[in-house]
Amino acid sequence: MIIGFLFKHAVSFPDRIAFTLLEDGESRVRRISYSELYKHVQRLGEHLKQQRAGNTVALLLYQDVIDFTIAFLACQYAGIIAVPIYFARGTKHVSRMHTLVEDAAITMILTSDNLATYVQQHFASANSAISVLVTDHGKFPDVMQRHAPAEDQEIAFLQYTSGSTGKPKGVMVTASSLVHNQEVIRHAFGCDESAVIFSWLPFHHDMGLIGSLLHTIYIGCSCVLMPPAHFIQRPFRWLSAISSYKVTHSGGPNFGYDLCVSRITPEELSTLDLSSWKVAYNGAEPVRYDTIRAFSNYFRTAGFREEAFHPCYGLAEATLMVTGVRSAPLPLLMHISKDSATADYMQPMPANSPDIITLVSSGTVTSDMDVKIISPVSEQVCGEREVGEVCICGDSVTDGYWRKDNTTLFYMLEDRRYLRTGDLGFLSANELFVHGRLKEMLIIRGENFYPYDIEYCVSQCHDAIEPNGVAAFSVLQPQESFVIIAEIKRKAIQQTDLEQVLIAISKNIAGTFGITPHEIILTSPLGIPRTTSGKLQRGKCATHYQEQTFNVLASSISHASTSATVPAAVAALPENPDTNAIRQYVLSIISSRTGIPHHTFSSEDIELTELGLDSLRSMEVINTINKDLQINLEASVLLRNSTMSALTESIESLLWLKSAHATGNEIII
Repeated sequence: MIIGFLFKHAVSFPDRIAFTLLEDGESRVRRISYSELYKHVQRLGEHLKQQRAGNTVALLLYQDVIDFTIAFLACQYAGIIAVPIYFARGTKHVSRMHTLVEDAAITMILTSDNLATYVQQHFASANSAISVLVTDHGKFPDVMQRHAPAEDQEIAFLQYTSGSTGKPKGVMVTASSLVHNQEVIRHAFGCDESAVIFSWLPFHHDMGLIGSLLHTIYIGCSCVLMPPAHFIQRPFRWLSAISSYKVTHSGGPNFGYDLCVSRITPEELSTLDLSSWKVAYNGAEPVRYDTIRAFSNYFRTAGFREEAFHPCYGLAEATLMVTGVRSAPLPLLMHISKDSATADYMQPMPANSPDIITLVSSGTVTSDMDVKIISPVSEQVCGEREVGEVCICGDSVTDGYWRKDNTTLFYMLEDRRYLRTGDLGFLSANELFVHGRLKEMLIIRGENFYPYDIEYCVSQCHDAIEPNGVAAFSVLQPQESFVIIAEIKRKAIQQTDLEQVLIAISKNIAGTFGITPHEIILTSPLGIPRTTSGKLQRGKCATHYQEQTFNVLASSISHASTSATVPAAVAALPENPDTNAIRQYVLSIISSRTGIPHHTFSSEDIELTELGLDSLRSMEVINTINKDLQINLEASVLLRNSTMSALTESIESLLWLKSAHATGNEIII
């Protein structure tokens, strides 16, 4: 049980710092030692044991990662099933959380004092069976003697897949599978008590929770943490922290490395020392060789070594990690012909061959896990370099989804149960190459999204869209993104302002999922390829898109940005702007990032999640405002200010303070 490792370390080295939180991404620091952490966990855990009744399922709603960690570990101490979830304000996020609360049969919500009123209003008031417990430090008495934690419960926590909205699915992670996977991670990455881990990953997702927070507890090392928004706003903060804290183990999805290459300036590069970085793991989305090469080349002068890269593969249904052990000093590559990229057999080609694609291995299969590639057609085990579905067996594999029928989730082979991952891949010399998705899952910056959830959202956002005429599919532009194609009803083609349809689609996707498609295409009825039975063929959609063979009625391409350059359309802000001028200024920046005309945002109380911004573009907007106005609008402002009017007031206040300091006026509060 993971709580046993915490107690062991609290006794062995009580003063060792377990977690250091960079609250603002840079200088505002909060620390907690192993003994302090265990004291807080035990206090809360003893209180929770008294509240526990049967299968108590607790939703964890936090913005602070240390508060979350205490609550999560206290649930393990008390034998309560924890349900970590991303917290955000706004009606659509609340609606999604209500769906999850019902699916998980939540009986208790653990939260912090600053969120308690909001949580009480939006959740507990609507369901008298749900109790809300505020868990801030100091609210529970000291435990005079050590009591034993609850016996190992069958389920430690439910890991809800990040993209599941209409039909949420919570993976049942047991205490035993959790500890087993910690050993898999340790074996792959070689962490010991001298390691220093760094993470900017969301703490409610498996890679951030299991791979960083809980792996720190398992090993007994130290971990430096940064809220994800501060990394997205300024990627330099990640590598600067690695340099300052002599971090040995850190990583994330492929897109994070791309951001560092595109956003970190030569001047910033010259300040870095990355020589301590032993393991730079790369997972949660397809690993691209172009990224490994570009990152290694750019940061070589800062002491980064390409051999630090550790591509890995895993999924929540297998707790977290499946492969990641390296068999050679550098990640193993395989070059294949572009023409054979969709073939059932991968024939390696010389590296200097024309028209090749370079595939990156996700590592070897660990000794206590078994991976087989199974043909989706014949359901037979594939041979070397034959492409099929990746299937997994081992003690890290979970029993599937909470309160769901899991019979189709597994294959039985030789009296052993193999998890069907839905990913396509092949084995070569015991190295796993992940080559596609059988389930057509969209992976955007490390988060999973079900295409049918997005398609349903789009189909409901405008009357002109055919109800079953929407497809969402993956593209690389230049990193993994997705495209939406929507069929317009025949009668509506001439009678509808198609620009308004494009705007409605972009707003609804960003507001519901927090992501932005690379392109939205409107086409005529029957313009999307289907099978003879009428099923969408998303793979063919991607082919048609690449070949530009769709009948395009209208389209819009997202204005992706890799810099904080101020667009010309927003550069002329008055010297002493009033509220309306600031509002128009902010809307014009948002318009430049999303492609949505700013005059369509009519309401002052419009929620920021409805403006067509995903998390990356939100940070770009803040960076532009800060650079243009010479103020310090924090990344967390989008969490605190959920409407345009609130955001405008924040900017207006900062401009007033700036003016007051400049004139030397005394500020009296």
